[in-house]
Parts: sequence; structure tokens; C-alpha cells
Amino acid sequence: MVSTTEGAVWVEERGDAEAFLANLDAAAASGARALMLLACDGNELTPEQVDARLQSLTPPVFGGVFPGIVHGGRRLSRGSLIVGLDTPACVREVTGLGEPDTDFVNRLDEIAGDLRGAATMMVLVDGLAPRIASFLYGVYDHFGPEPAYLGGGAGSLGLTRKPCIFSNRGLLEDCAQLVSLPLPAVVGVEHGWRIYAGPFLVTEARDNVIRSLDFRPALEVYREVVEAYSGESIGEDNFFDVAKGFPFGLEKPDGEVVVRDPVCCNGTDLVCVGEVPENFMVHLLKGSPRGLIGAAGDAARKVGRTLSERRAHGPVLLFDCVSRVLFLGERFDEEIATVGPELPGDLPLVGALTLGEIADDRGECLEFFNKTLVLASLMEP
Repeated sequence: MVSTTEGAVWVEERGDAEAFLANLDAAAASGARALMLLACDGNELTPEQVDARLQSLTPPVFGGVFPGIVHGGRRLSRGSLIVGLDTPACVREVTGLGEPDTDFVNRLDEIAGDLRGAATMMVLVDGLAPRIASFLYGVYDHFGPEPAYLGGGAGSLGLTRKPCIFSNRGLLEDCAQLVSLPLPAVVGVEHGWRIYAGPFLVTEARDNVIRSLDFRPALEVYREVVEAYSGESIGEDNFFDVAKGFPFGLEKPDGEVVVRDPVCCNGTDLVCVGEVPENFMVHLLKGSPRGLIGAAGDAARKVGRTLSERRAHGPVLLFDCVSRVLFLGERFDEEIATVGPELPGDLPLVGALTLGEIADDRGECLEFFNKTLVLASLMEP
């Protein structure tokens, strides 16, 4: 069998274009009013393979290509899943997410009228673009705290930028996607990382690159602290292997810590997934498998409590950072297994392993998280 179908979810694990397109045809023929597409980067899908079919579809299409996907209690590195929604969706894209002179205010002004009235706003982005936070600030300025927000960053764990957002225009690169949905959602956000060093002042940064901390080269400060704690030497050849256990934490005025993931070094600069503003205080964080898995359970309990009183509409959606997978290794399966028992009934769990996660956790601003888990469910009104 190429695929299996569970209600409005079509899944295939072959990971080739033929299997993906067969499921896409089946989902489009089902009468669904919108289609969410989640595919693995390991499939190596290209615009040449999928654009003509995507452009021929009548229902609105949204989604992305990610380092991995989740179906039920399993994570997949090849394959795809399609969720057919029986509720309408309005989908709009904003291009130029990586260009330094893109005016997000004007771009959002052009599409804001189409998206007004959303009870839930799904936000998907090219996760390797350098100006994601600036875009999200613009989104929040336009739409405010009323919608529930959820989403994440698409792209490749190889850190090579390429087309990664599915749309009715095809498979797109360097863009963000806004999906307006009329149903409310419950959202749980947790990470499980703890402060162990700092704070350090970001004295020079540009977009997602930290150049200096406390007026010293950023890599010099980072290496000094992490090597003293871990006993491992950090170089360009092993930077990510060591750094995956030692992210930064951006300290916000309310005391919340937003995780920011350094993924490579460029000379003495540190390149992160997501922007790091100058003059922010940052900490170094550490975590344990027990703490991260426990945080996943906390997010699931929050969602589960609400769903025990409000009926879910469709599957439960998971946006879980792929760097949590790399940190937890084989124990990542425990994180997924922790979520299911906290949810009522036999709700299917589907999602993506992302390059950054998006949510409005406290009704204050729209954040681009790293190394974090976002769990959400649409609900009946």
C-alpha cells in the first residue's frame, strides 16, 4: 500500500513524488475545503515535480517541507502526510523574508483585509530566513492578540535554503505563509531548558548573527563557558554537535526566557535560527532528557484539560523543534509517547519537526522559539 487514511489524514512513507501526488489527488477529491501538506526534506521534492499539480488544485493549500514529520506516535524522516480540513481557510504568502530591505508593513497591508476575522492564525516560514522575528512583529501589529497563533519553520537540517513552503502557486522559497482559520484553538508551549550561565549583553548583532557578547567576540565568550562546563573543545567541524546541548536564552522583560539555537560559527560570529537583537541580555541554557520530556507532558496537559471541556476539531497538531530530536536521540520517542495519554479520546496526532516554532504563549507578542514544543488543537466554536 502506498498510503493509509485515518479520517481526514493521508499518510505515505515511500517519500517519492509519485506517492505524494497520489495522496494529494485523493485528498483533493475527498471534498476537503483546505489541505495542509507536511513532507520530509528527505523526499527531495522539487518544484518541477509538484508545482503543476499544486497549481491545479481548487482547495486552498498550505504547509511545508521539514526535517521530519510526526504521525501518531512515530517520527518519519521520509514520507508525507496530508490533512484535509472541512473548514474554510484563507491562505496568503509574503515573499522576501530573507531580504534586508523588505518592508513587511506594506506587504502585510496588502493582504491583511483578506485575513481579518481569524480565530486561529497558522504561520509557516522559511526557517532559515534571517528576518523571521521582524516579520512576526509585523504580523502581531496587524492582527493583535485575538487569534490563537501556531506554526513553525520549514526547511532543511543541512542548513541549505531551498523551496520549502507548499502553496497553490507551487513550492516556494524565502517566504512566509499566513493561514486564517475561523475556528478557535488551544495552544500549549513548553521547552524544559534551564539557565546555567550569564547573563551576557549582546553588544553587536545583525539579524540572526551574534557578533559580540560583553564587548568580546561572541564565539570566544561562548567557547569559554561551554568548554569549561562540558569538557569538550568547540571548533567549526563539531560546533553543532556540542552546541545542540547549550542554547541561548533571550531574557524578556516579564522574566520569560525564549530559546535561541546557535547552529554554526562564521569566524568569531555565532549564527542562530532566528534573530537576536542588540542590547538584549542572554543566558546560556542547559537541559536534561527528563526535563525536556516533562515539558512536553506539561504542554499536553494544558491542551488536554481544555479539550476535556471543548470538542476538538480535527487532529492535534505538533510543531516540535528538530534540535530536540538531536539532543534527545533515541529518547525522543519518549517525548512523543508522553503527549498522547494526556489527550482525550483517540485524537490523531500529526505534526512536523521544525526549524523554530511559532506561538503567542502569553497573549503579549508573537514569538519565534527554538528547541521548543508547540502543541495545538482546533476546537468547535
